[in-house]
Amino acid sequence: MRHICFEANYKLEKPSPIANFLKDHSPLSGRSLRKYFFKGLVFRNGKKAHSQTLLKAGDRVTVYTLPENQDSLEAEAIPFKIVFEDQNLLVIDKPASLAVHPSGSIKSGTLANGVAYYFNKIGLKSKVRPVNRLDYGTSGLIIFAKNAQTQNVLSKEIMEGKIGRIYYAVVSGLVKDERGIIDLSISERKGTREVSTNGKKAVTEYQTLERFKEASLLEISLQTGRTHQIRIHLSAIGHPLYGDNQYGKKTPLIKRPALHAGKLVFHDSTYQIPTLETHWPKDFQSLIDNLI
Repeated sequence: MRHICFEANYKLEKPSPIANFLKDHSPLSGRSLRKYFFKGLVFRNGKKAHSQTLLKAGDRVTVYTLPENQDSLEAEAIPFKIVFEDQNLLVIDKPASLAVHPSGSIKSGTLANGVAYYFNKIGLKSKVRPVNRLDYGTSGLIIFAKNAQTQNVLSKEIMEGKIGRIYYAVVSGLVKDERGIIDLSISERKGTREVSTNGKKAVTEYQTLERFKEASLLEISLQTGRTHQIRIHLSAIGHPLYGDNQYGKKTPLIKRPALHAGKLVFHDSTYQIPTLETHWPKDFQSLIDNLI
């Protein structure tokens, strides 16, 4: 049985190549579309179409999903907390001590291995597809798509700002402004990342929630999603994260960066999902208690 990835009627009166229509209206990227056309998964009015097939008003466009390959991830019985789940996606509250997926010296024991086990358990034959990424030491909400279409849609919506990613951070020093925007480009050179005028655009918004004796609690929203963006930006404005040994302030009070992805807001998303929140972990709350 074939599953539909995208289906719609062409409404414009002016004839246009089907590839152009799909690039503008489907969740698929141009690179992905080439695979779909090559495998004969794009149809116009029930018949296979090539990329330059012209569409006329009223034509029905159907794109079927690519066959799923067996995921190479080893399934491992790793416990995790599910915050939300439906037929399209899974949202998990990731512990700080758990990597999202195998990388470098980490070959197994990751959240992705646990999700692979869970998918097997519920009889879902699907690859493990994390949508947003969290660093090893960052706790909080992470989305896993259950199919390629959902992954494409959610990834695009995050880039377009249709899904809000809200973080909480404990930083060194008393942040003066109640609200602020950090607009500093970030570059990568020889494996290290830093603020640079020659880097890629990176924008972080913050709101000061509370000030302690020598620290501040911030709520942070991302406009872009560069690797280590929050950690680098906060350090650049003189308020590094507590517990961040790479960019921030070392402290015995917490053994990882004091950063928690606490909220996801699907305000303009295709998927009708309520705002999702998760409580601060014990080590994050303990840090705050010790700084008051």
